[in-house]
Amino acid sequence: MKQQKKTILGIDIGGTKIAAALVSNGKMVTPVYTVKTPKGKKILNSISTFYEQFSKKYLIAGIGISTAGMVSDDGQIVGSTGNIPGWQGTKVKSILQKKYRLPIVVENDANAAAYAEYQVGSAKGANPLLMITLGTGVGGGVIVNGKLVRGAHFAGGEIGHIKLSYTKQRLCTCSRYDCFEAYASGNGLLALIKHYFPEKYKSVSTRQLFKLSKTKNKNSLLAIRAIEDWHFYIALGICNLFHVFDPEKIVLSGGLGEEINIKHLTKETSKLLLPALSNSIHIEKSILGNNAGLLGAALLASQSL
Repeated sequence: MKQQKKTILGIDIGGTKIAAALVSNGKMVTPVYTVKTPKGKKILNSISTFYEQFSKKYLIAGIGISTAGMVSDDGQIVGSTGNIPGWQGTKVKSILQKKYRLPIVVENDANAAAYAEYQVGSAKGANPLLMITLGTGVGGGVIVNGKLVRGAHFAGGEIGHIKLSYTKQRLCTCSRYDCFEAYASGNGLLALIKHYFPEKYKSVSTRQLFKLSKTKNKNSLLAIRAIEDWHFYIALGICNLFHVFDPEKIVLSGGLGEEINIKHLTKETSKLLLPALSNSIHIEKSILGNNAGLLGAALLASQSL
Protein backbone atom coordinates (compact mmCIF):
# COMPACT_ATOMS: atom_id res chain seq x y z
CA MET A 1 0.00 0.00 0.00
CA LYS A 2 1.03 3.56 -0.59
CA GLN A 3 2.33 5.43 2.40
CA GLN A 4 -0.45 7.86 3.27
CA LYS A 5 1.95 10.53 4.45
CA LYS A 6 1.62 13.38 1.99
CA THR A 7 4.92 14.23 0.35
CA ILE A 8 6.20 16.72 -2.22
CA LEU A 9 8.15 15.56 -5.25
CA GLY A 10 11.16 17.86 -5.46
CA ILE A 11 13.02 18.02 -8.78
CA ASP A 12 16.16 19.96 -9.64
CA ILE A 13 16.95 20.44 -13.33
CA GLY A 14 20.55 21.36 -14.05
CA GLY A 15 22.70 21.62 -17.15
CA THR A 16 24.11 18.11 -16.76
CA LYS A 17 21.70 16.16 -14.55
CA ILE A 18 18.20 16.06 -13.11
CA ALA A 19 17.85 15.13 -9.43
CA ALA A 20 14.67 14.08 -7.67
CA ALA A 21 13.55 13.07 -4.17
CA LEU A 22 10.46 13.16 -2.00
CA VAL A 23 10.33 15.85 0.68
CA SER A 24 8.18 16.23 3.78
CA ASN A 25 8.40 19.09 6.29
CA GLY A 26 11.62 20.38 4.75
CA LYS A 27 13.41 17.03 4.93
CA MET A 28 14.06 14.40 2.29
CA VAL A 29 12.29 11.12 2.98
CA THR A 30 13.85 9.21 0.09
CA PRO A 31 17.33 9.04 -1.43
CA VAL A 32 18.11 11.45 -4.27
CA TYR A 33 17.92 9.84 -7.71
CA THR A 34 19.54 11.36 -10.79
CA VAL A 35 19.44 11.05 -14.56
CA LYS A 36 21.35 12.82 -17.30
CA THR A 37 19.61 15.97 -18.51
CA PRO A 38 18.08 15.39 -21.96
CA LYS A 39 17.49 18.15 -24.49
CA GLY A 40 14.54 20.51 -24.41
CA LYS A 41 11.05 19.22 -23.74
CA LYS A 42 12.31 15.67 -23.25
CA ILE A 43 12.99 16.87 -19.72
CA LEU A 44 9.24 16.57 -19.13
CA ASN A 45 9.51 12.84 -19.85
CA SER A 46 12.15 12.53 -17.12
CA ILE A 47 9.86 14.33 -14.68
CA SER A 48 7.03 11.92 -15.57
CA THR A 49 9.31 8.93 -15.02
CA PHE A 50 10.24 10.18 -11.56
CA TYR A 51 6.58 10.78 -10.71
CA GLU A 52 5.55 7.31 -11.84
CA GLN A 53 8.33 5.67 -9.82
CA PHE A 54 7.68 7.56 -6.58
CA SER A 55 3.89 7.46 -6.80
CA LYS A 56 3.93 3.65 -6.61
CA LYS A 57 4.81 3.85 -2.91
CA TYR A 58 3.97 7.40 -1.83
CA LEU A 59 1.00 9.73 -1.98
CA ILE A 60 2.36 12.77 -3.81
CA ALA A 61 0.58 15.99 -2.87
CA GLY A 62 2.48 18.41 -5.09
CA ILE A 63 5.51 18.90 -7.31
CA GLY A 64 8.22 21.51 -6.84
CA ILE A 65 10.67 22.08 -9.68
CA SER A 66 13.86 24.11 -9.58
CA THR A 67 15.43 24.73 -12.96
CA ALA A 68 18.20 26.66 -14.60
CA GLY A 69 16.82 29.68 -16.45
CA MET A 70 14.40 32.53 -15.89
CA VAL A 71 10.92 31.41 -14.88
CA SER A 72 7.73 33.48 -15.25
CA ASP A 73 4.98 33.65 -12.63
CA ASP A 74 2.96 31.12 -14.61
CA GLY A 75 5.81 28.60 -14.65
CA GLN A 76 7.13 29.10 -18.17
CA ILE A 77 10.85 29.06 -18.99
CA VAL A 78 11.41 32.52 -20.47
CA GLY A 79 15.16 32.92 -20.81
CA SER A 80 18.77 32.38 -19.78
CA THR A 81 18.88 28.69 -20.71
CA GLY A 82 22.24 28.49 -22.48
CA ASN A 83 23.13 25.38 -20.47
CA ILE A 84 19.90 23.55 -21.45
CA PRO A 85 19.30 23.83 -25.22
CA GLY A 86 15.66 23.80 -26.30
CA TRP A 87 14.23 24.37 -22.81
CA GLN A 88 13.30 28.03 -23.28
CA GLY A 89 9.61 28.60 -23.97
CA THR A 90 8.43 25.40 -22.28
CA LYS A 91 5.23 25.94 -20.28
CA VAL A 92 6.28 23.57 -17.54
CA LYS A 93 3.65 24.40 -14.91
CA SER A 94 0.59 24.32 -17.16
CA ILE A 95 1.67 21.07 -18.86
CA LEU A 96 2.26 19.26 -15.57
CA GLN A 97 -0.84 20.65 -13.86
CA LYS A 98 -3.00 19.48 -16.74
CA LYS A 99 -1.42 16.04 -16.55
CA TYR A 100 -1.39 15.46 -12.80
CA ARG A 101 -3.93 17.96 -11.40
CA LEU A 102 -1.64 18.76 -8.49
CA PRO A 103 -0.15 22.01 -7.12
CA ILE A 104 2.94 22.70 -9.22
CA VAL A 105 5.63 25.28 -8.46
CA VAL A 106 8.41 26.05 -10.96
CA GLU A 107 11.24 28.29 -9.79
CA ASN A 108 14.71 29.28 -10.89
CA ASP A 109 17.20 26.85 -9.33
CA ALA A 110 19.25 29.46 -7.50
CA ASN A 111 16.11 31.16 -6.19
CA ALA A 112 14.87 27.81 -4.92
CA ALA A 113 18.24 27.09 -3.30
CA ALA A 114 18.23 30.50 -1.61
CA TYR A 115 14.76 29.84 -0.24
CA ALA A 116 15.88 26.51 1.20
CA GLU A 117 18.89 28.12 2.88
CA TYR A 118 16.64 30.80 4.34
CA GLN A 119 14.07 28.31 5.64
CA VAL A 120 16.09 25.30 6.80
CA GLY A 121 19.77 26.03 6.10
CA SER A 122 22.58 27.61 8.11
CA ALA A 123 21.48 31.08 6.94
CA LYS A 124 17.99 30.67 8.36
CA GLY A 125 16.37 34.06 8.79
CA ALA A 126 19.30 36.08 7.38
CA ASN A 127 18.15 39.43 5.98
CA PRO A 128 19.10 40.13 3.27
CA LEU A 129 20.43 36.78 2.13
CA LEU A 130 22.51 36.36 -1.03
CA MET A 131 22.89 32.87 -2.46
CA ILE A 132 25.47 32.11 -5.17
CA THR A 133 25.55 28.79 -6.99
CA LEU A 134 28.81 27.82 -8.68
CA GLY A 135 28.65 24.94 -11.14
CA THR A 136 28.11 24.49 -14.86
CA GLY A 137 26.88 28.09 -14.73
CA VAL A 138 26.61 30.76 -12.06
CA GLY A 139 23.24 31.53 -10.52
CA GLY A 140 22.01 33.55 -7.63
CA GLY A 141 19.09 34.09 -5.34
CA VAL A 142 18.31 37.09 -3.18
CA ILE A 143 15.90 37.13 -0.24
CA VAL A 144 14.84 40.40 1.37
CA ASN A 145 12.42 40.46 4.30
CA GLY A 146 11.68 36.79 3.80
CA LYS A 147 10.70 37.07 0.14
CA LEU A 148 12.52 36.14 -3.05
CA VAL A 149 13.54 39.05 -5.25
CA ARG A 150 12.16 37.81 -8.58
CA GLY A 151 12.14 41.12 -10.43
CA ALA A 152 9.65 42.79 -12.76
CA HIS A 153 10.83 40.62 -15.69
CA PHE A 154 11.68 37.46 -13.70
CA ALA A 155 15.40 38.24 -13.87
CA GLY A 156 15.93 38.97 -10.18
CA GLY A 157 18.94 36.99 -9.04
CA GLU A 158 20.43 36.55 -12.53
CA ILE A 159 23.78 37.49 -11.02
CA GLY A 160 25.70 35.25 -13.42
CA HIS A 161 25.32 37.92 -16.06
CA ILE A 162 26.64 41.00 -14.31
CA LYS A 163 29.69 42.25 -16.21
CA LEU A 164 33.23 41.92 -14.89
CA SER A 165 34.98 43.46 -17.89
CA TYR A 166 34.41 45.28 -21.18
CA THR A 167 37.33 43.74 -23.07
CA LYS A 168 35.45 40.87 -24.76
CA GLN A 169 37.81 38.19 -23.48
CA ARG A 170 35.39 35.50 -22.33
CA LEU A 171 32.28 34.44 -24.24
CA CYS A 172 29.38 33.52 -21.96
CA THR A 173 26.63 30.96 -22.60
CA CYS A 174 24.22 33.90 -22.96
CA SER A 175 26.15 34.89 -26.16
CA ARG A 176 27.50 38.07 -24.51
CA TYR A 177 31.03 38.64 -23.27
CA ASP A 178 32.66 38.85 -19.86
CA CYS A 179 29.75 37.91 -17.61
CA PHE A 180 30.43 36.79 -14.05
CA GLU A 181 29.48 33.28 -15.20
CA ALA A 182 32.16 33.27 -17.89
CA TYR A 183 34.82 33.69 -15.19
CA ALA A 184 33.45 31.96 -12.09
CA SER A 185 31.73 28.84 -13.50
CA GLY A 186 33.21 25.51 -14.51
CA ASN A 187 33.75 26.98 -17.97
CA GLY A 188 35.63 29.86 -16.36
CA LEU A 189 37.92 27.38 -14.65
CA LEU A 190 38.47 25.55 -17.93
CA ALA A 191 39.53 28.86 -19.51
CA LEU A 192 42.12 29.26 -16.75
CA ILE A 193 43.32 25.69 -17.30
CA LYS A 194 43.75 26.47 -21.00
CA HIS A 195 45.72 29.60 -20.09
CA TYR A 196 48.07 27.94 -17.59
CA PHE A 197 48.35 24.55 -19.30
CA PRO A 198 48.11 25.41 -23.03
CA GLU A 199 49.81 22.24 -24.24
CA LYS A 200 47.77 19.71 -22.28
CA TYR A 201 44.68 21.57 -21.09
CA LYS A 202 42.40 19.06 -22.84
CA SER A 203 43.60 16.35 -20.48
CA VAL A 204 43.19 18.42 -17.28
CA SER A 205 39.68 18.57 -15.79
CA THR A 206 38.55 20.98 -13.09
CA ARG A 207 38.59 18.12 -10.58
CA GLN A 208 42.16 17.26 -11.55
CA LEU A 209 43.13 20.92 -11.21
CA PHE A 210 42.14 20.97 -7.54
CA LYS A 211 43.97 17.68 -6.93
CA LEU A 212 47.05 19.00 -8.71
CA SER A 213 47.11 22.10 -6.51
CA LYS A 214 47.51 19.88 -3.44
CA THR A 215 50.45 17.87 -4.78
CA LYS A 216 54.13 18.74 -4.99
CA ASN A 217 55.39 18.72 -8.56
CA LYS A 218 56.35 21.18 -11.28
CA ASN A 219 52.71 21.86 -12.22
CA SER A 220 51.28 22.40 -8.72
CA LEU A 221 52.27 26.09 -8.62
CA LEU A 222 50.46 26.73 -11.91
CA ALA A 223 47.39 24.96 -10.56
CA ILE A 224 47.51 27.05 -7.40
CA ARG A 225 47.78 30.22 -9.47
CA ALA A 226 44.79 29.23 -11.61
CA ILE A 227 42.67 28.59 -8.53
CA GLU A 228 43.76 31.89 -6.97
CA ASP A 229 42.71 33.71 -10.14
CA TRP A 230 39.37 31.92 -9.98
CA HIS A 231 38.87 33.05 -6.38
CA PHE A 232 39.69 36.62 -7.40
CA TYR A 233 37.02 36.63 -10.11
CA ILE A 234 34.46 35.31 -7.63
CA ALA A 235 35.51 37.96 -5.11
CA LEU A 236 35.08 40.65 -7.77
CA GLY A 237 31.55 39.48 -8.52
CA ILE A 238 30.67 39.28 -4.81
CA CYS A 239 32.04 42.79 -4.28
CA ASN A 240 29.69 44.22 -6.91
CA LEU A 241 26.73 42.36 -5.45
CA PHE A 242 27.58 43.28 -1.86
CA HIS A 243 27.54 46.97 -2.73
CA VAL A 244 24.01 46.57 -4.13
CA PHE A 245 22.36 44.31 -1.53
CA ASP A 246 24.52 44.67 1.60
CA PRO A 247 23.60 41.10 2.64
CA GLU A 248 23.75 39.82 6.19
CA LYS A 249 25.05 36.50 4.85
CA ILE A 250 26.36 35.13 1.57
CA VAL A 251 25.95 31.39 1.01
CA LEU A 252 27.86 29.49 -1.67
CA SER A 253 26.33 26.37 -3.21
CA GLY A 254 26.79 24.12 -6.23
CA GLY A 255 29.42 21.55 -7.11
CA LEU A 256 32.23 24.10 -7.37
CA GLY A 257 31.10 25.90 -4.24
CA GLU A 258 32.53 22.99 -2.27
CA GLU A 259 36.00 23.79 -3.61
CA ILE A 260 36.02 27.39 -2.36
CA ASN A 261 38.56 28.42 0.27
CA ILE A 262 36.27 30.59 2.39
CA LYS A 263 39.08 32.26 4.33
CA HIS A 264 40.94 33.24 1.15
CA LEU A 265 37.78 34.37 -0.65
CA THR A 266 36.69 36.51 2.31
CA LYS A 267 40.11 38.14 2.43
CA GLU A 268 40.13 38.88 -1.31
CA THR A 269 36.59 40.25 -1.23
CA SER A 270 37.32 42.48 1.77
CA LYS A 271 40.15 44.12 -0.19
CA LEU A 272 37.69 45.13 -2.92
CA LEU A 273 34.88 46.43 -0.73
CA LEU A 274 34.42 49.97 0.49
CA PRO A 275 36.60 50.43 3.61
CA ALA A 276 33.54 50.87 5.82
CA LEU A 277 32.30 47.42 4.72
CA SER A 278 35.56 45.48 4.68
CA ASN A 279 34.89 43.82 8.04
CA SER A 280 31.17 43.27 7.47
CA ILE A 281 31.23 40.41 5.00
CA HIS A 282 30.10 36.94 6.05
CA ILE A 283 30.56 34.13 3.50
CA GLU A 284 29.81 30.49 4.20
CA LYS A 285 29.21 27.24 2.34
CA SER A 286 25.78 25.74 2.06
CA ILE A 287 25.04 22.96 4.55
CA LEU A 288 22.37 21.71 2.15
CA GLY A 289 24.83 21.23 -0.70
CA ASN A 290 23.52 20.15 -4.08
CA ASN A 291 20.12 19.36 -2.56
CA ALA A 292 19.29 23.00 -1.83
CA GLY A 293 17.43 23.63 -5.10
CA LEU A 294 15.40 20.47 -4.78
CA LEU A 295 14.48 21.23 -1.16
CA GLY A 296 13.64 24.86 -1.89
CA ALA A 297 11.32 23.91 -4.76
CA ALA A 298 9.55 21.41 -2.52
CA LEU A 299 9.20 23.97 0.28
CA LEU A 300 7.69 26.47 -2.15
CA ALA A 301 5.29 23.83 -3.47
CA SER A 302 4.21 22.89 0.05
CA GLN A 303 2.93 26.44 0.49
CA SER A 304 0.46 25.83 -2.34
CA LEU A 305 -1.26 22.88 -0.66
